Amino acid sequence: MNAPSTRLLPLASIVSALFLYGLPAAHAASSLAENLAKMEAQSPIDITAADTKFEKLSPMQFNLSSDTTLSVINNGSPGTEKTAARANVVAGAGSVTVDGDTYQLAQFHFHTPAEHLENGKVFPMEMHLVFEDARNNILVVGRWIEVGASNAALEPIFSDLPKTTTQTHVFNHFDLNALLPTNMESFRYDGSLTTPPFSEGVKWIDLAQPLQMSAAEINAYSSLFPNGDAREIQDLNGRIVLTDVPGFAAAVPEPETYAMLLVGLGLIGFVANRKNKGLGKPGLVGSIA
Repeated sequence: MNAPSTRLLPLASIVSALFLYGLPAAHAASSLAENLAKMEAQSPIDITAADTKFEKLSPMQFNLSSDTTLSVINNGSPGTEKTAARANVVAGAGSVTVDGDTYQLAQFHFHTPAEHLENGKVFPMEMHLVFEDARNNILVVGRWIEVGASNAALEPIFSDLPKTTTQTHVFNHFDLNALLPTNMESFRYDGSLTTPPFSEGVKWIDLAQPLQMSAAEINAYSSLFPNGDAREIQDLNGRIVLTDVPGFAAAVPEPETYAMLLVGLGLIGFVANRKNKGLGKPGLVGSIA
């Protein structure tokens, strides 16, 4: 994994990008710093057992096209409100419904190394599927990427990544469902965009089951953007991450643990009560066994 310094999106680079877009560098830095100083629910975060609570989470209902067209672009790295490589999808190609609200898929992109950590672990890459509802609320479904088998769905893209910002590569007949895991357990929290202007109010769902890609596929991406395009880890500031991953949460006992504890205490109390009542009455305690 890259050293911690290589996973940061330096403020100086952001300011330079803003300057190129017509904003004075000093003003851009001042405005960004002032806004960030007021924000306390930023992303990405380190998802740790100590700050995670287990509970039953509402289901995610995905409706993704199995045959759609992608337009893959190279944004350069780093950039303002951009990531290194992004796959734009056609309107109506996908959606997800959570808690009664339906979000439309706009695009998916990648970060190297992964922006979110899992108990301090850094994955080589992370994928973000960006959804937006009718009120312009943003929901991001993230998925870690680990080294493993070659990914049949993504291999054509990663073997032909646009090498400059002037290129757009079109891929037909892409199955968006290939981006989802079979296990839909997740981590959920309220956070922000991980690129300027770092706006908050973003709902995050990080899928627990990583996506596998070959080392060659991952290297094809990271070699194009050697400085990475990942923002540094942000403070939780008292936020609790919710999860339905069994055995992950440590801060709060999981519901099953409470139930077993209560049953055990109840049984002990019942037996003790019967023993007390049975004192002086031979045969009563023995009948319990």
